[in-house]
Amino acid sequence: SIFAIVQGHGARELLTQSWGQPQITRDSLGQPETTWASERTEWKVKLDCLERNCILEYTPYHVLTSEFFGAHVVPPGELANLRIGMKIAEARKIAPGPVDVRAGIATGVDGVREFVAIDDKAGTVRAIYLNLPQHAEDLIADAWSEGWRAIEPVGKTVLVWPDPTTGWRATLRDALGYSHDLAYDNFLPAAQLFGDQPDQLEGLPEPVLGRSVEDVKRAYKDAASVQGKDLVLSLLPTEWERTATRITLITSAGVVRRVTFAIPWRPHPEARDTLFELFKRKWGDPRAREDDGKPILLFRDEDPRVEVFEDTEHGAWKFELR
Repeated sequence: SIFAIVQGHGARELLTQSWGQPQITRDSLGQPETTWASERTEWKVKLDCLERNCILEYTPYHVLTSEFFGAHVVPPGELANLRIGMKIAEARKIAPGPVDVRAGIATGVDGVREFVAIDDKAGTVRAIYLNLPQHAEDLIADAWSEGWRAIEPVGKTVLVWPDPTTGWRATLRDALGYSHDLAYDNFLPAAQLFGDQPDQLEGLPEPVLGRSVEDVKRAYKDAASVQGKDLVLSLLPTEWERTATRITLITSAGVVRRVTFAIPWRPHPEARDTLFELFKRKWGDPRAREDDGKPILLFRDEDPRVEVFEDTEHGAWKFELR
C-alpha cells in the first residue's frame, strides 16, 4: 500500500470533485469504509479521517469476478502446490509470503487475502484459505455451481464444493463481520476409495488382508501407524469427513485378519443414500442379517467377506472386510 496524509478534513470534498461520489461500504469487520476505485487505473483509494488529518491508502485494484475462482476447485496461484500437513520448511519454499505473514497477504483482487495457517506444535500447514468479501458467494456459485450444504461439528452451516477431477475440496464459512473464509483441502472421493472391483478397495492398491504387518508397513510406509495391537492406515478424508479416513487393520499372530473403517454422511444427510447406491454398484444388493441383535448388511459372502453396519447415532456407514 501507499499512504498519503491530507491536513484538515476537506479531503473527501476535494476527492469527490475530482473522482465523483465515493462508495460507502463496510469492511470485513462491518465498519463503514469510504473508497474510490478505478478499473482503468487499477488503483483503489480508501479515505480515513482522524481528528486532525485524513489518511489516503492506495492499493492495487482488480475487480473480483467469477473468473478468479476458475472452472474447477483449485487454490489460486502458488497455494495450489501446498498440502495440509506439509512441513513448514517445504511450504515456505513454495509460498513464502502467506506462510510467513500470519495476517495474510493481499492478492491485488478487491477484498481478497490469502492465508496459510500453521500448526506451530507440529510444524506443519494446518489450513489454506482465502478471506473474501460478502458478495463472493454468488461469484463462487457462478464459477462452480451451487455448493452443497453441510453441518460442521460445531453446528454451523457451510457450503462445500468437492471436486473429484482435482482432488480439492472448498468450504465456505462465515468469518469476521461481513466476510467469508474459503478453505481448501485435499480429499479422496468415496468412489475412488471403493473403485469398481468387488474383491478389492481401489484406495488400497496393495492387498492387506492375509498379509504380514511388516509387509503392510513397507507397502504403506507413509500412511501406516501402530496403535495398540493394530495397524492404522490414514488416507485422505472422503467428501463429508473432516479428518483422515482411518483404515484399521486388526491383526493376529502378526497377520492382518480384518479391515474396518467408517464413511460418514452426517454432515450432509443426502449423502447417505448416494453412498448406499455406490456400494450396490460395487457389490450388488445386500442381504440383511443380524449379529448379536445388531442389523448387518452382507454385501459379499466370498473372499473378502464384506459386512456393513449403519451407525445412525454418528451418521456413518461402518465396514468390516475379512
